[in-house]
Amino acid sequence: MVMPEPLQTTENSGAVLAVCGAPPLHKKTTENGVPLLKKGALNLYVNMPCPLKVVTKMAISDFADQYNASHKIQLYSPMLHDGNSKGIEGELKAAQTEDELPEVLIASGLHTVLSKNFRERFIDTGIYTGVTTPEALKIMPESFQKLVTEHNIGILGIGYWSIVLDLSTNPKESYPHRWRDLVEPRFRDLVTVHGYNGKASIATLLMLLKEQLGSGAATDFARNIRNVWHFAEILKRLDSSEPRRTPFNLLPNAATVQMPSRKQAAILEFEDGPVLAPMLLFVKTSKIEECQPVVDFFYSDIMRQALKRGDFYLAEDVNWQEPYSFPSWEYLLNNDYEELTAMLDTELKKGLRADVFQS
Repeated sequence: MVMPEPLQTTENSGAVLAVCGAPPLHKKTTENGVPLLKKGALNLYVNMPCPLKVVTKMAISDFADQYNASHKIQLYSPMLHDGNSKGIEGELKAAQTEDELPEVLIASGLHTVLSKNFRERFIDTGIYTGVTTPEALKIMPESFQKLVTEHNIGILGIGYWSIVLDLSTNPKESYPHRWRDLVEPRFRDLVTVHGYNGKASIATLLMLLKEQLGSGAATDFARNIRNVWHFAEILKRLDSSEPRRTPFNLLPNAATVQMPSRKQAAILEFEDGPVLAPMLLFVKTSKIEECQPVVDFFYSDIMRQALKRGDFYLAEDVNWQEPYSFPSWEYLLNNDYEELTAMLDTELKKGLRADVFQS
């Protein structure tokens, strides 16, 4: 759905790709006891990239305080109570009925909303309505317009992933110019990627490489990965004495904006642009009017500025004429996202070094 005019209102499973697993259906609280939903509340679930959590939590908390002071039905979000994201995401994925869903869902990861069961049960049936502003729809590429108008996917914002070049390593190899170049054998052990808890957070890039280069692309790229480190560790070790640091470091831009200016490092500008990280927005179709104040807040200047601090932009503010890389939506929608991720996980494992996760 295109967003209407605003209303006037005062464990490590052995996988190496970072995805969430679903707990048993009867589980209604996360590992630290914070549930996905609160009965009788207007429930908001927000899945933000790690580097953006602090700043967005502050903005959402202030909004929730103001909202709850003027509304009988209170706004509840597990994000504001430090709910365990893995458990909450698993509870969301396990939902079977509309009553088990939050009224407003914001997803910066695609693993739940594009999983076959969730999409067929709640998005294709129209239980959820994807929300996109008319301003954004006008300027989007045709593939994104079709995603909104034909597949009921709401695009709230866009973030990016890029390669940070550690200039202190004095790389002898010529730089890659496109994402597919990173698969070439000349970059053996020259790449570090962001990951955590023994998992690599690079599923979108692997899907892009697989679509472009075929089934062996993930394994070939894995052979070039020297380290899988959390973004904070990568930033700390750039331009340092760390012997295992690498010239080419794959990071979300939400993390690279935190890089100290004194570091001898720079972002490589690829011919095919950065890898996109879409942020999706869904609202229960049966509760659109009640949820409008919450939706309006996420399009407010407060959230616009909070997102910009992590190099995320509302879809209407994106320069869609600049080059970017992303798997085709046809490719993603014609595959079960979970199955595709599991397959890529297997292919990635085949090429990774045994010590790739050692910090």
